[in-house]
Amino acid sequence: MTKKYWIVVMAVLLAGCQKPMNQEVKVSEAIRVTTYRVASQDKATVLQYSGTVEAYRTIPLTFQVQGIVQQVLVQEGDRVRKGQLLAVVDPADYENVYRASLAKYQQAKDAYDRLKTVYDQGSLPEIKWVEITTGLEQARSSMEIARNNLNKCRLYAPEDGFIGRRNIEPGQSTLALTTAPLELVKIEQVYVKVPVPEQEVNRLCVGQQVNFNVAATGNQMYTGKITNISPVADMFSRTYAAKILVSNPSYTLKPGMVCDVKIPLSANGTSLHIPYRAVTTDDNDRAFVFVVNINTHRVSKRLVQVGQYAGSDVEVVAGLQAGDLIVLDGKEKLSDNQQVVY
Repeated sequence: MTKKYWIVVMAVLLAGCQKPMNQEVKVSEAIRVTTYRVASQDKATVLQYSGTVEAYRTIPLTFQVQGIVQQVLVQEGDRVRKGQLLAVVDPADYENVYRASLAKYQQAKDAYDRLKTVYDQGSLPEIKWVEITTGLEQARSSMEIARNNLNKCRLYAPEDGFIGRRNIEPGQSTLALTTAPLELVKIEQVYVKVPVPEQEVNRLCVGQQVNFNVAATGNQMYTGKITNISPVADMFSRTYAAKILVSNPSYTLKPGMVCDVKIPLSANGTSLHIPYRAVTTDDNDRAFVFVVNINTHRVSKRLVQVGQYAGSDVEVVAGLQAGDLIVLDGKEKLSDNQQVVY
């Protein structure tokens, strides 16, 4: 009996010693992770487009008379003031015409002055006097036309602005031009033109504030307002042109620059966003996350459907709900039902 008793006692003691060892093994199998608590947030939509800077106004400058260009006094990019002389057509022919018309006017004026006294005395027939006065008016009109044409040989800036295009050189005939010799652009304010798809155009409105950045200016951020939205779609792209007016006092925005335009819309419901580094893809290219059971500290693999990316976060359209605890870091060695510590 004594021998059997000690055998039983030893077996009990050995069993008691093994239990803590198994517990230590289980604890050592748990993988340490960091977690993230899923929470809902207002669903604010931001529409993104690629836009192009346009001048506030573009004014084609043309000669109103024909001839050979004698001088071009500006280059593309020059800033000009209202009334500044920009270019000159050779005025020689127009000067000759003006001098001839001036001489005829002087002759008509002399005849008028000489015969007026005679007419006042009643010694000149009415029909002759009408001929004299008509000749004077015709001579004056011809002289004024010739003088105006002579003045039109000089092309002046109608407003302050910049020379955007120079399409003519000295010695060139104005008859050979198919475009305006010079183009004046005003860029104290500029427009950003954005093509908007038909399914989104009715979500925009005139007066809406818009933010955009321009890579050419070091990704500097700008703010403007929508001033008009075309009611007619482009026949090729089927998009609607929206124009955003932006103040440009330093002239850093120039026509042709490309903009990354963001148009925030008002919140519409709620959505779930999680850090995108929590998402993994399986061999079938399906997105999933590991969800932690807060009672058992074990994880389960759950498929999710992701939506739009926003910075370092991604929208989760399906698969999660607010309050879920997911694994953020340390998921590389995880599998279904794996125990974790956090």
